[in-house]
Amino acid sequence: MMATQTEGALQTNDGNRLSCELIRKAGKYKSSKKCSSNTSSGPLELLTHLFHDLGIQSNVLVCAEYNKDNQRLTRPKVIEALAKVVNDQPALNIIGVTQPSEKKEGNHRLWEARIPALRIQDCIDFLNIPEDVDLSQVFEKAHNQWFDTKDMSKPWWNLLIVNGRYAIFIYHHSIGDGLSGYAFHRSFLEALNSNEASLGLESAVMKQDFFIIHKPLKMPTPSPFDQIDENLSWLYVIYGFLFWTILRFLVNQKYFLFSDAVFSKEYPTLSRPFPDAERTRTKVGLLRIDDVTMTRCLAECRKYNTSFTALLHTLIQVTLAVDIYPEAKFGFSRLAVNLRPLLRVDPGRDVFTNAVSAYYRTQQLGKYRACAKVPLSTRESGSNHNIFLDVPAVWKLAKEYKQHLNHSMYRSGTVMQDFLVCKIFDGDMEDVSFYGHGLYQNNSFLISNLGVFEPRKDMVDGGWSVKEVAFSAAAIRATLSDFGIVFDVASAKGGDCLISAAYEEGVLKDEMVQEVLRAVLARLKLLI
Repeated sequence: MMATQTEGALQTNDGNRLSCELIRKAGKYKSSKKCSSNTSSGPLELLTHLFHDLGIQSNVLVCAEYNKDNQRLTRPKVIEALAKVVNDQPALNIIGVTQPSEKKEGNHRLWEARIPALRIQDCIDFLNIPEDVDLSQVFEKAHNQWFDTKDMSKPWWNLLIVNGRYAIFIYHHSIGDGLSGYAFHRSFLEALNSNEASLGLESAVMKQDFFIIHKPLKMPTPSPFDQIDENLSWLYVIYGFLFWTILRFLVNQKYFLFSDAVFSKEYPTLSRPFPDAERTRTKVGLLRIDDVTMTRCLAECRKYNTSFTALLHTLIQVTLAVDIYPEAKFGFSRLAVNLRPLLRVDPGRDVFTNAVSAYYRTQQLGKYRACAKVPLSTRESGSNHNIFLDVPAVWKLAKEYKQHLNHSMYRSGTVMQDFLVCKIFDGDMEDVSFYGHGLYQNNSFLISNLGVFEPRKDMVDGGWSVKEVAFSAAAIRATLSDFGIVFDVASAKGGDCLISAAYEEGVLKDEMVQEVLRAVLARLKLLI
């Protein structure tokens, strides 16, 4: 389980002792090692820590391809830049530890601790692939490696440099959400360009074995729960529970999406985590939408008063309803929603935090199926002329989805309520139960769109730029989550859009996932 800090120090593998300051219970900051009894732990930090240590979900990653006149990201350049990033982003030197509960003897609470110095060898890996880089395979391998959270000298993130072109930031979900990965690359890009404009610094950093965290220390971003005025509505919680319970009781499983998913219904507990060999394994498929197609698509979205995310949701529903599950009657979907602009104080885009909620939709599939009555598999291969697609109907559905999303965010408040529901997990580690998670999420797919990556506006021009980006979150154990496909979307300005389709190994057929990606792209091109 999680490492326990009792002496206020970290023992490194080479014999050095690094003081480890307990800085806060997850969610609330403390100015000393001593904890007051009225400070509550942060539910999101606790949940994501347990997800990792129980073998439910491994990590999140954001990849960026860096470019400067065909130069490579060499070891000296990376180390020099990363030395600045670890001081710019305080979340990078924070790990989770456990302490005895103040409420119940024998229980434990989650704390966050700061590592004052990070060993360079623990932070960076270099990988050279002789042939063309298959990012889906690289992502799979990264997702199927887990952090050693028992070693309190190691950070809960890693930077993987592939062929001197791609920098893949892999991190524990407790550190931040997907947009936190964008924050890392903005900081890293700025550091690269700043170093190009200065001289004589590289040798000083290269002589060190550690990244030193300079003082005065920057404090991590406050918990988003401290920036929300609304309170959790227990009426909303009860309504959601009854809705999903009655729906699943009355409707046969075969009428839902992903009804053919194969998975074990066992879930872990604090006393019975998944063994290493049984931890969740992730599979990844990648869909690339070229920049020309993307530019035209965004123009059409503006024309029809909708968004690319809403259009993507519509095309996925159409594809699943027509091509994969023609007997399904109900489609469940979730959309990751960035809460930063909805908080009392917007922390901005350059910080690490977990400020993301979920927007749920339950829809009858008949209207989606009517948009494309003939499955793509029945048409002649290599031709788009035989694809039937009711273009006006697709745009209408995409516009309606966007309108309902806006209503849920800004008027009804259901998106914020779905975030506040996480407070249910606020407590001791032993009190967290995963029973019933699948009630809300099984048979659904998830879309998480980070939007367009843009560098910091005040960045020094040193010649480095980000050519493209990709985002991928490891699969969550099927019995506790979607057990459908998770579509993670990211793009750089003027570049291709990359969509990662992640799912648990063995739960869905690989061929089916690839078929969905091909069909979505074909219908998108036909639409525009």
